[in-house]
Amino acid sequence: MRSKFVALFAACGLMASVVAPLSSGASAASAPTSSPAASAPATSAAPAARKPGKPNKKWKVPTGAKFNNPMIPSKRFVIERHVLRAIRNTPKGEKITISAYSLDRQVYADELIRARKRGVKVRVLLNDHLVPGAQVRIQRVLGHNTTKKNFLKRCTSGCRADENEYNNLHSKFYLFSRTGKNRNVVMLGSYNMTLNAVRWQWNDLWTTVGKATLYDQYIDLFNDMRPDWDKRRATYAFCEAGLNCPAGDQQKYYNIVFPRYTTPSNDAVLDILNNIQCVYTDAAGAQRRTQLALSMHSMRGRRGNYIADKLRDLYAQGCNLRVNYGLMGFHTKQHIGAPTARGRVPLRSTGFNLKEDVPTGDSEIDNMPEYIERYTHHKYFVLRGSYKGNVDSHMVWTGSTNWSSLGTPQDEILFSMHGRGNVRDYMENFNLMWQKPFSRDAYTTTYSSWKTVDGRRVGVAPMVTVEPDRLKAGGPTWESD
Repeated sequence: MRSKFVALFAACGLMASVVAPLSSGASAASAPTSSPAASAPATSAAPAARKPGKPNKKWKVPTGAKFNNPMIPSKRFVIERHVLRAIRNTPKGEKITISAYSLDRQVYADELIRARKRGVKVRVLLNDHLVPGAQVRIQRVLGHNTTKKNFLKRCTSGCRADENEYNNLHSKFYLFSRTGKNRNVVMLGSYNMTLNAVRWQWNDLWTTVGKATLYDQYIDLFNDMRPDWDKRRATYAFCEAGLNCPAGDQQKYYNIVFPRYTTPSNDAVLDILNNIQCVYTDAAGAQRRTQLALSMHSMRGRRGNYIADKLRDLYAQGCNLRVNYGLMGFHTKQHIGAPTARGRVPLRSTGFNLKEDVPTGDSEIDNMPEYIERYTHHKYFVLRGSYKGNVDSHMVWTGSTNWSSLGTPQDEILFSMHGRGNVRDYMENFNLMWQKPFSRDAYTTTYSSWKTVDGRRVGVAPMVTVEPDRLKAGGPTWESD
Protein backbone atom coordinates (compact mmCIF):
# COMPACT_ATOMS: atom_id res chain seq x y z
CA MET A 1 0.00 0.00 0.00
CA ARG A 2 2.86 2.37 0.73
CA SER A 3 4.19 1.96 -2.79
CA LYS A 4 0.75 2.82 -4.15
CA PHE A 5 0.49 6.04 -2.13
CA VAL A 6 4.01 7.14 -3.04
CA ALA A 7 3.22 6.51 -6.69
CA LEU A 8 0.01 8.51 -6.35
CA PHE A 9 1.89 11.51 -5.03
CA ALA A 10 4.52 11.23 -7.71
CA ALA A 11 1.81 11.20 -10.37
CA CYS A 12 0.13 14.22 -8.82
CA GLY A 13 3.31 16.20 -8.28
CA LEU A 14 2.58 18.37 -11.30
CA MET A 15 -0.75 19.36 -9.76
CA ALA A 16 0.94 20.32 -6.54
CA SER A 17 3.41 22.50 -8.42
CA VAL A 18 0.52 24.28 -10.13
CA VAL A 19 -1.50 25.00 -7.00
CA ALA A 20 1.49 26.24 -5.01
CA PRO A 21 1.71 30.03 -5.47
CA LEU A 22 5.19 31.46 -5.77
CA SER A 23 6.32 33.75 -3.00
CA SER A 24 8.81 36.59 -3.53
CA GLY A 25 11.61 34.33 -2.32
CA ALA A 26 10.50 31.25 -4.21
CA SER A 27 10.82 30.10 -7.78
CA ALA A 28 9.04 27.58 -9.90
CA ALA A 29 11.82 25.15 -9.11
CA SER A 30 10.90 25.18 -5.44
CA ALA A 31 7.42 23.76 -6.02
CA PRO A 32 7.16 19.98 -5.64
CA THR A 33 7.37 18.15 -8.94
CA SER A 34 7.69 14.68 -7.49
CA SER A 35 6.60 12.80 -4.42
CA PRO A 36 6.26 15.10 -1.38
CA ALA A 37 7.87 12.32 0.60
CA ALA A 38 10.96 12.55 -1.54
CA SER A 39 11.08 16.34 -1.71
CA ALA A 40 10.24 17.19 1.90
CA PRO A 41 13.72 16.89 3.48
CA ALA A 42 15.36 18.98 0.76
CA THR A 43 12.79 21.81 0.58
CA SER A 44 11.39 22.23 4.08
CA ALA A 45 14.08 24.51 5.52
CA ALA A 46 12.63 26.64 8.33
CA PRO A 47 12.63 30.42 8.05
CA ALA A 48 15.79 31.75 9.65
CA ALA A 49 15.48 33.87 12.77
CA ARG A 50 16.03 37.50 11.84
CA LYS A 51 18.61 39.66 13.55
CA PRO A 52 17.38 41.35 16.73
CA GLY A 53 15.77 44.70 16.11
CA LYS A 54 13.22 47.07 17.50
CA PRO A 55 9.58 45.97 17.32
CA ASN A 56 7.66 47.59 14.49
CA LYS A 57 4.99 49.69 16.19
CA LYS A 58 3.18 50.17 12.87
CA TRP A 59 2.79 46.46 12.12
CA LYS A 60 -0.87 45.52 11.85
CA VAL A 61 -1.74 42.00 13.01
CA PRO A 62 -3.52 40.03 10.24
CA THR A 63 -6.84 38.77 11.59
CA GLY A 64 -8.95 35.76 10.70
CA ALA A 65 -7.83 32.21 9.95
CA LYS A 66 -4.44 31.05 8.76
CA PHE A 67 -3.72 27.53 7.50
CA ASN A 68 -0.51 25.75 6.66
CA ASN A 69 -0.14 23.13 3.95
CA PRO A 70 2.49 20.50 4.88
CA MET A 71 2.59 19.20 1.31
CA ILE A 72 3.61 22.49 -0.33
CA PRO A 73 7.00 23.63 1.02
CA SER A 74 6.24 27.34 0.53
CA LYS A 75 3.03 26.98 2.57
CA ARG A 76 4.35 24.96 5.50
CA PHE A 77 5.46 27.88 7.64
CA VAL A 78 2.46 30.20 7.18
CA ILE A 79 1.29 29.91 10.79
CA GLU A 80 4.77 29.84 12.29
CA ARG A 81 5.70 33.08 10.53
CA HIS A 82 2.49 34.69 11.81
CA VAL A 83 3.24 33.84 15.44
CA LEU A 84 6.92 34.80 15.12
CA ARG A 85 6.01 38.23 13.77
CA ALA A 86 3.72 38.76 16.74
CA ILE A 87 6.51 37.85 19.17
CA ARG A 88 9.08 40.02 17.37
CA ASN A 89 6.79 43.06 17.39
CA THR A 90 5.84 42.88 21.07
CA PRO A 91 7.44 45.92 22.76
CA LYS A 92 9.00 46.35 26.17
CA GLY A 93 6.57 46.24 29.09
CA GLU A 94 3.94 44.13 27.28
CA LYS A 95 2.99 40.50 27.89
CA ILE A 96 3.22 37.31 25.83
CA THR A 97 1.11 34.47 27.24
CA ILE A 98 1.21 30.99 25.66
CA SER A 99 -0.59 27.72 26.34
CA ALA A 100 0.35 24.83 24.05
CA TYR A 101 0.78 21.08 24.01
CA SER A 102 4.36 21.19 22.76
CA LEU A 103 7.25 23.41 21.65
CA ASP A 104 10.48 22.20 20.06
CA ARG A 105 11.40 24.93 17.56
CA GLN A 106 14.68 26.72 18.22
CA VAL A 107 13.42 29.76 16.36
CA TYR A 108 10.77 30.20 19.06
CA ALA A 109 13.42 29.87 21.74
CA ASP A 110 15.43 32.58 19.97
CA GLU A 111 12.53 35.01 19.73
CA LEU A 112 11.03 34.43 23.19
CA ILE A 113 14.46 34.90 24.79
CA ARG A 114 14.98 38.10 22.79
CA ALA A 115 11.54 39.32 23.84
CA ARG A 116 12.35 38.74 27.48
CA LYS A 117 15.72 40.49 27.18
CA ARG A 118 14.09 43.60 25.75
CA GLY A 119 11.68 43.78 28.69
CA VAL A 120 8.64 41.76 27.59
CA LYS A 121 6.95 39.60 30.23
CA VAL A 122 6.84 36.04 28.88
CA ARG A 123 4.70 33.26 30.43
CA VAL A 124 4.49 29.80 28.85
CA LEU A 125 2.58 26.67 29.92
CA LEU A 126 3.25 23.38 28.11
CA ASN A 127 2.48 19.69 28.48
CA ASP A 128 5.08 17.48 30.17
CA HIS A 129 5.45 14.73 27.55
CA LEU A 130 8.83 15.92 26.26
CA VAL A 131 11.65 18.33 27.16
CA PRO A 132 13.47 19.32 23.96
CA GLY A 133 16.45 21.64 23.87
CA ALA A 134 14.37 24.66 22.85
CA GLN A 135 12.36 24.42 26.07
CA VAL A 136 15.50 24.02 28.14
CA ARG A 137 16.96 27.20 26.65
CA ILE A 138 13.79 29.20 27.31
CA GLN A 139 13.46 27.92 30.86
CA ARG A 140 17.05 28.90 31.68
CA VAL A 141 16.07 32.51 30.96
CA LEU A 142 12.49 32.56 32.26
CA GLY A 143 12.69 30.11 35.15
CA HIS A 144 9.84 27.78 36.07
CA ASN A 145 8.18 29.46 39.06
CA THR A 146 4.63 30.34 38.03
CA THR A 147 4.31 32.90 40.83
CA LYS A 148 6.91 35.05 39.04
CA LYS A 149 6.31 37.43 36.15
CA ASN A 150 8.20 35.23 33.67
CA PHE A 151 8.25 31.44 33.46
CA LEU A 152 8.07 28.32 31.36
CA LYS A 153 6.22 25.55 33.20
CA ARG A 154 5.35 22.02 32.11
CA CYS A 155 2.08 20.97 33.72
CA THR A 156 1.77 17.39 34.99
CA SER A 157 -1.22 15.55 33.48
CA GLY A 158 -2.69 18.85 32.40
CA CYS A 159 -2.97 22.07 34.38
CA ARG A 160 -6.65 21.89 35.41
CA ALA A 161 -7.26 18.14 35.08
CA ASP A 162 -7.01 15.15 37.39
CA GLU A 163 -3.47 13.89 37.68
CA ASN A 164 -3.25 10.52 35.95
CA GLU A 165 -1.38 8.79 33.15
CA TYR A 166 -3.84 9.89 30.44
CA ASN A 167 -4.53 13.62 30.81
CA ASN A 168 -2.59 16.40 29.14
CA LEU A 169 -2.42 20.13 28.74
CA HIS A 170 -3.85 20.30 25.24
CA SER A 171 -5.31 23.83 25.01
CA LYS A 172 -3.58 25.97 22.40
CA PHE A 173 -3.83 29.75 22.61
CA TYR A 174 -1.38 32.61 22.13
CA LEU A 175 -2.04 36.00 23.75
CA PHE A 176 -0.33 39.36 23.27
CA SER A 177 -1.25 42.39 25.36
CA ARG A 178 0.14 44.42 22.48
CA THR A 179 2.06 43.58 19.32
CA GLY A 180 2.67 46.09 16.58
CA LYS A 181 -0.19 48.58 16.60
CA ASN A 182 -2.75 46.13 18.03
CA ARG A 183 -3.76 45.39 21.61
CA ASN A 184 -5.55 42.40 23.15
CA VAL A 185 -4.48 39.90 20.49
CA VAL A 186 -5.91 36.37 20.76
CA MET A 187 -4.77 33.46 18.58
CA LEU A 188 -6.21 29.94 18.91
CA GLY A 189 -6.64 26.71 16.99
CA SER A 190 -4.86 23.39 16.49
CA TYR A 191 -1.31 24.70 16.12
CA ASN A 192 1.65 23.74 18.34
CA MET A 193 5.12 25.31 18.17
CA THR A 194 6.78 22.23 16.66
CA LEU A 195 8.41 20.94 13.50
CA ASN A 196 5.64 18.36 13.26
CA ALA A 197 3.13 21.19 13.06
CA VAL A 198 4.69 22.58 9.91
CA ARG A 199 6.21 19.58 8.11
CA TRP A 200 3.70 16.80 8.74
CA GLN A 201 0.40 18.30 9.90
CA TRP A 202 -2.41 20.42 8.53
CA ASN A 203 -3.16 23.10 11.17
CA ASP A 204 -5.26 26.22 11.67
CA LEU A 205 -4.78 29.33 13.80
CA TRP A 206 -7.49 32.00 14.07
CA THR A 207 -6.63 35.54 15.21
CA THR A 208 -8.64 38.45 16.56
CA VAL A 209 -7.54 41.81 17.98
CA GLY A 210 -8.95 44.58 20.13
CA LYS A 211 -11.49 42.50 22.05
CA ALA A 212 -10.43 43.32 25.59
CA THR A 213 -13.05 41.20 27.41
CA LEU A 214 -12.33 38.11 25.33
CA TYR A 215 -8.60 38.60 25.83
CA ASP A 216 -9.09 39.04 29.60
CA GLN A 217 -11.07 35.79 29.79
CA TYR A 218 -8.20 33.86 28.22
CA ILE A 219 -5.79 35.52 30.63
CA ASP A 220 -8.05 34.46 33.52
CA LEU A 221 -8.09 30.90 32.17
CA PHE A 222 -4.31 30.91 31.90
CA ASN A 223 -3.98 32.20 35.47
CA ASP A 224 -6.24 29.38 36.69
CA MET A 225 -3.93 26.93 34.91
CA ARG A 226 -0.77 28.28 36.54
CA PRO A 227 -1.00 26.35 39.87
CA ASP A 228 -0.97 23.01 37.97
CA TRP A 229 -3.85 21.48 39.91
CA ASP A 230 -3.90 17.78 40.88
CA LYS A 231 -7.70 17.67 40.93
CA ARG A 232 -10.07 18.51 38.14
CA ARG A 233 -11.25 22.11 37.93
CA ALA A 234 -14.81 22.91 36.93
CA THR A 235 -15.79 23.26 33.29
CA TYR A 236 -17.21 26.63 32.31
CA ALA A 237 -17.77 28.92 29.33
CA PHE A 238 -17.16 32.51 28.38
CA CYS A 239 -17.84 34.78 25.42
CA GLU A 240 -17.04 38.24 24.09
CA ALA A 241 -19.19 39.67 26.92
CA GLY A 242 -17.37 37.75 29.68
CA LEU A 243 -18.92 35.01 31.80
CA ASN A 244 -22.50 36.14 31.21
CA CYS A 245 -23.43 34.45 27.93
CA PRO A 246 -27.21 33.89 27.89
CA ALA A 247 -27.26 33.01 24.19
CA GLY A 248 -24.56 30.33 24.49
CA ASP A 249 -22.99 29.60 21.14
CA GLN A 250 -25.33 32.13 19.52
CA GLN A 251 -23.01 34.75 20.98
CA LYS A 252 -20.58 36.03 18.36
CA TYR A 253 -17.71 34.22 20.11
CA TYR A 254 -18.20 31.43 22.62
CA ASN A 255 -15.57 29.28 24.32
CA ILE A 256 -16.13 26.11 26.37
CA VAL A 257 -13.34 25.33 28.83
CA PHE A 258 -12.60 21.72 29.72
CA PRO A 259 -11.97 19.29 31.53
CA ARG A 260 -15.33 17.62 31.68
CA TYR A 261 -16.17 13.94 32.04
CA THR A 262 -18.45 13.40 29.08
CA THR A 263 -21.33 11.05 28.34
CA PRO A 264 -23.87 11.17 25.50
CA SER A 265 -26.21 13.10 27.79
CA ASN A 266 -23.78 15.97 28.42
CA ASP A 267 -21.49 16.00 25.39
CA ALA A 268 -20.83 19.50 24.01
CA VAL A 269 -20.33 18.13 20.49
CA LEU A 270 -23.60 16.18 20.55
CA ASP A 271 -25.32 19.35 21.77
CA ILE A 272 -24.08 21.05 18.60
CA LEU A 273 -25.07 18.20 16.29
CA ASN A 274 -28.50 17.83 17.89
CA ASN A 275 -29.33 21.46 17.07
CA ILE A 276 -28.73 21.19 13.31
CA GLN A 277 -31.65 21.16 10.90
CA CYS A 278 -30.66 19.42 7.68
CA VAL A 279 -33.43 20.47 5.29
CA TYR A 280 -34.99 23.91 5.65
CA THR A 281 -36.76 26.69 3.76
CA ASP A 282 -34.77 29.87 3.34
CA ALA A 283 -36.05 33.45 3.46
CA ALA A 284 -36.84 33.36 -0.26
CA GLY A 285 -38.98 30.24 0.13
CA ALA A 286 -36.51 27.84 -1.48
CA GLN A 287 -35.74 24.49 0.08
CA ARG A 288 -32.09 24.12 1.09
CA ARG A 289 -29.75 21.60 2.68
CA THR A 290 -27.40 22.54 5.51
CA GLN A 291 -23.76 22.20 4.50
CA LEU A 292 -21.38 20.64 7.04
CA ALA A 293 -17.62 20.07 6.80
CA LEU A 294 -15.60 18.32 9.51
CA SER A 295 -11.79 18.21 9.52
CA MET A 296 -10.82 16.14 12.55
CA HIS A 297 -7.46 14.90 13.75
CA SER A 298 -8.81 11.95 15.73
CA MET A 299 -12.17 10.21 16.15
CA ARG A 300 -12.10 6.97 18.12
CA GLY A 301 -13.23 5.21 21.26
CA ARG A 302 -16.76 5.04 22.62
CA ARG A 303 -17.18 8.78 22.23
CA GLY A 304 -15.98 8.68 18.64
CA ASN A 305 -18.50 5.92 17.96
CA TYR A 306 -21.58 7.77 19.18
CA ILE A 307 -20.52 11.02 17.53
CA ALA A 308 -20.02 9.06 14.29
CA ASP A 309 -23.55 7.67 14.67
CA LYS A 310 -24.96 11.17 14.95
CA LEU A 311 -23.00 12.43 11.96
CA ARG A 312 -24.28 9.51 9.90
CA ASP A 313 -27.82 10.31 11.09
CA LEU A 314 -27.46 13.94 9.95
CA TYR A 315 -26.33 12.76 6.54
CA ALA A 316 -29.33 10.42 6.37
CA GLN A 317 -31.61 13.36 7.28
CA GLY A 318 -30.34 15.30 4.28
CA CYS A 319 -27.39 17.36 5.49
CA ASN A 320 -24.67 17.82 2.88
CA LEU A 321 -21.95 16.47 5.17
CA ARG A 322 -18.31 15.73 4.34
CA VAL A 323 -15.77 14.32 6.80
CA ASN A 324 -11.98 14.47 6.47
CA TYR A 325 -9.88 12.81 9.18
CA GLY A 326 -6.32 12.05 10.20
CA LEU A 327 -6.95 9.01 12.38
CA MET A 328 -10.24 7.20 12.82
CA GLY A 329 -10.61 4.18 15.06
CA PHE A 330 -11.54 0.90 13.37
CA HIS A 331 -14.91 0.65 15.11
CA THR A 332 -15.67 4.35 14.69
CA LYS A 333 -15.13 3.96 10.97
CA GLN A 334 -17.66 1.15 10.88
CA HIS A 335 -20.18 3.40 12.63
CA ILE A 336 -19.83 6.34 10.26
CA GLY A 337 -19.51 4.04 7.24
CA ALA A 338 -22.74 2.10 7.74
CA PRO A 339 -25.11 2.55 4.76
CA THR A 340 -28.00 5.03 4.80
CA ALA A 341 -30.86 5.50 2.34
CA ARG A 342 -28.76 8.29 0.76
CA GLY A 343 -25.66 6.11 0.53
CA ARG A 344 -22.61 6.44 2.73
CA VAL A 345 -21.23 9.57 4.36
CA PRO A 346 -18.66 11.22 2.04
CA LEU A 347 -15.39 10.39 3.79
CA ARG A 348 -11.75 11.12 2.99
CA SER A 349 -8.52 10.85 4.95
CA THR A 350 -5.35 12.94 5.10
CA GLY A 351 -3.56 10.08 6.87
CA PHE A 352 -0.64 8.90 4.73
CA ASN A 353 2.42 6.77 5.10
CA LEU A 354 4.88 8.30 2.66
CA LYS A 355 8.05 6.40 3.50
CA GLU A 356 8.99 3.38 1.43
CA ASP A 357 9.89 0.32 3.46
CA VAL A 358 12.56 -2.12 2.37
CA PRO A 359 10.97 -5.58 2.11
CA THR A 360 12.36 -8.07 4.61
CA GLY A 361 11.10 -11.20 2.89
CA ASP A 362 9.20 -12.07 6.08
CA SER A 363 5.51 -11.83 5.14
CA GLU A 364 4.49 -11.37 8.79
CA ILE A 365 6.72 -8.29 9.08
CA ASP A 366 6.09 -6.92 5.59
CA ASN A 367 2.29 -7.12 6.05
CA MET A 368 2.22 -5.39 9.42
CA PRO A 369 -0.02 -2.28 9.69
CA GLU A 370 1.61 0.85 8.35
CA TYR A 371 2.26 4.01 10.31
CA ILE A 372 0.73 7.39 9.51
CA GLU A 373 3.25 10.18 9.03
CA ARG A 374 1.26 13.02 7.44
CA TYR A 375 -2.24 13.93 8.61
CA THR A 376 -4.71 16.63 9.51
CA HIS A 377 -4.28 18.01 13.02
CA HIS A 378 -7.37 20.24 12.73
CA LYS A 379 -10.30 20.05 15.08
CA TYR A 380 -12.73 22.24 13.13
CA PHE A 381 -16.37 21.95 12.08
CA VAL A 382 -18.04 24.30 9.60
CA LEU A 383 -21.78 24.92 9.21
CA ARG A 384 -23.66 26.89 6.58
CA GLY A 385 -27.43 26.57 6.86
CA SER A 386 -29.92 26.03 9.68
CA TYR A 387 -28.78 25.89 13.31
CA LYS A 388 -31.07 26.29 16.31
CA GLY A 389 -33.80 27.47 13.95
CA ASN A 390 -31.68 30.21 12.35
CA VAL A 391 -31.75 29.35 8.64
CA ASP A 392 -28.98 31.83 7.83
CA SER A 393 -26.33 30.46 10.18
CA HIS A 394 -22.64 30.70 9.29
CA MET A 395 -20.58 29.11 12.06
CA VAL A 396 -17.17 27.58 12.70
CA TRP A 397 -16.12 25.55 15.74
CA THR A 398 -12.38 25.13 16.28
CA GLY A 399 -9.88 24.79 19.11
CA SER A 400 -7.95 21.91 20.60
CA THR A 401 -10.47 19.18 21.38
CA ASN A 402 -10.58 15.96 19.36
CA TRP A 403 -13.88 14.16 18.90
CA SER A 404 -12.56 11.15 20.81
CA SER A 405 -12.71 9.74 24.31
CA LEU A 406 -9.75 11.80 25.53
CA GLY A 407 -11.14 14.98 23.96
CA THR A 408 -12.83 16.33 27.10
CA PRO A 409 -11.38 15.07 30.46
CA GLN A 410 -8.19 17.14 30.07
CA ASP A 411 -7.26 20.78 29.37
CA GLU A 412 -9.05 21.68 26.14
CA ILE A 413 -10.94 24.55 24.52
CA LEU A 414 -13.86 24.45 22.05
CA PHE A 415 -14.36 27.84 20.42
CA SER A 416 -17.25 28.87 18.17
CA MET A 417 -17.62 31.95 15.99
CA HIS A 418 -20.09 33.36 13.51
CA GLY A 419 -19.55 35.10 10.20
CA ARG A 420 -19.65 34.51 6.46
CA GLY A 421 -15.97 35.36 6.13
CA ASN A 422 -14.96 32.77 8.74
CA VAL A 423 -17.05 30.10 7.04
CA ARG A 424 -15.64 31.06 3.64
CA ASP A 425 -12.04 30.77 4.86
CA TYR A 426 -12.50 27.43 6.61
CA MET A 427 -14.56 25.95 3.77
CA GLU A 428 -11.89 27.01 1.27
CA ASN A 429 -9.26 25.19 3.33
CA PHE A 430 -11.48 22.13 3.62
CA ASN A 431 -12.15 22.05 -0.12
CA LEU A 432 -8.41 22.16 -0.80
CA MET A 433 -7.76 19.17 1.47
CA TRP A 434 -10.68 17.30 -0.06
CA GLN A 435 -8.82 17.10 -3.39
CA LYS A 436 -6.18 14.60 -4.43
CA PRO A 437 -3.30 14.40 -3.69
CA PHE A 438 -3.96 16.12 -0.36
CA SER A 439 -6.33 13.38 0.83
CA ARG A 440 -7.15 9.82 -0.14
CA ASP A 441 -10.29 7.77 -0.60
CA ALA A 442 -11.55 6.39 2.68
CA TYR A 443 -13.89 3.92 0.96
CA THR A 444 -13.18 1.40 -1.76
CA THR A 445 -15.50 -0.38 -4.20
CA THR A 446 -15.43 -4.15 -4.58
CA TYR A 447 -17.63 -6.51 -6.56
CA SER A 448 -19.62 -9.45 -5.35
CA SER A 449 -19.85 -11.11 -8.78
CA TRP A 450 -18.46 -10.86 -12.30
CA LYS A 451 -19.56 -11.42 -15.89
CA THR A 452 -17.80 -11.48 -19.26
CA VAL A 453 -18.68 -8.80 -21.85
CA ASP A 454 -16.90 -8.93 -25.22
CA GLY A 455 -14.20 -11.10 -23.69
CA ARG A 456 -13.68 -8.61 -20.85
CA ARG A 457 -14.32 -9.38 -17.17
CA VAL A 458 -16.75 -6.81 -15.74
CA GLY A 459 -17.84 -6.51 -12.15
CA VAL A 460 -21.52 -6.51 -11.33
CA ALA A 461 -23.42 -6.06 -8.06
CA PRO A 462 -20.93 -3.43 -6.80
CA MET A 463 -20.63 -3.24 -3.06
CA VAL A 464 -19.02 -0.30 -1.25
CA THR A 465 -17.18 -1.43 1.85
CA VAL A 466 -15.34 0.39 4.60
CA GLU A 467 -11.72 0.26 3.53
CA PRO A 468 -9.43 -1.94 5.67
CA ASP A 469 -6.58 0.49 5.03
CA ARG A 470 -4.22 -1.02 7.61
CA LEU A 471 -2.89 2.42 8.47
CA LYS A 472 -2.51 3.28 12.13
CA ALA A 473 -1.12 6.09 14.23
CA GLY A 474 2.22 5.95 15.96
CA GLY A 475 4.78 6.70 13.26
CA PRO A 476 7.92 8.71 14.03
CA THR A 477 6.20 11.98 13.09
CA TRP A 478 2.82 11.31 14.67
CA GLU A 479 1.91 13.68 17.48
CA SER A 480 -0.15 11.52 19.80
CA ASP A 481 -2.52 14.19 20.98
